[in-house]
Formats: sequence, structure tokens, C-alpha cells
Amino acid sequence: MKSKLKKMLLWYRYHTPPPTLKILYDGTEVAELKREDGGLYRFRYLDAFKQMHLEPLPGLAMDKEHVGPELPLYFRERMPDVRRADIQRIVAQVGIPVNDELLLLATLGKHTITDPFVFELTAA
Repeated sequence: MKSKLKKMLLWYRYHTPPPTLKILYDGTEVAELKREDGGLYRFRYLDAFKQMHLEPLPGLAMDKEHVGPELPLYFRERMPDVRRADIQRIVAQVGIPVNDELLLLATLGKHTITDPFVFELTAA
């Protein structure tokens, strides 16, 4: 598992521009989250979200683009707890910066048992 995570991390490393966290539903891109150079997060639904008649993500209304300095609550809830010993080991082994929220989400918060959405980090 360690080598797989290292390969993923190398794939996700970036300098500029920041990458985009794609939100997938059943393999289809339905929304995206970006962190801009100024530190703002920008979330928006893609047309596929509406076409698939999906319910809005908690706290993220469909009718507007969401921009703000904080990671939206839906994504904060998917963040791995970097205080946990097992998460600290993985972060240290792979070299994930704990302040890189998009990278943490893409590597350690990609899937959950209770949420059908999958996260994937792509170059901007």
C-alpha cells in the first residue's frame, strides 16, 4: 500500500496552477472544487449533476458558485483526521503535506462507505 500511495502522491504533486478536485458520481464528473492562488476555495456543480437529477451536496446550493476562504463543510467532513496515529503514519511515510487539503482529500478521503461521490485530483 505504501508504494501505491507514493505513486499517487507523485502523480498529484503540483506547483502552479493548483489542481482541481473533481467530484465523481458513478464515474461521471459532476462537480469540482478548486483552491485559487489567493487561498479562496471555488466550488461549482457541472451540468452532469443536474442532468443526473442528484440532490445538492450538504450546504452547497445548486443555484450558485460557492467561493470562500474556508473549505466547504461537506469537504471538511471528508477530511482525514491527521491527529490519528494511523493517518499520521501514512502522511509521514508518503510525504503528504498536512496543509494541502485537496491532496489529503484525493488520497485519504477519496472514498467513503456512506457517500456515493468519489474525489479525484487533476491538473488544472
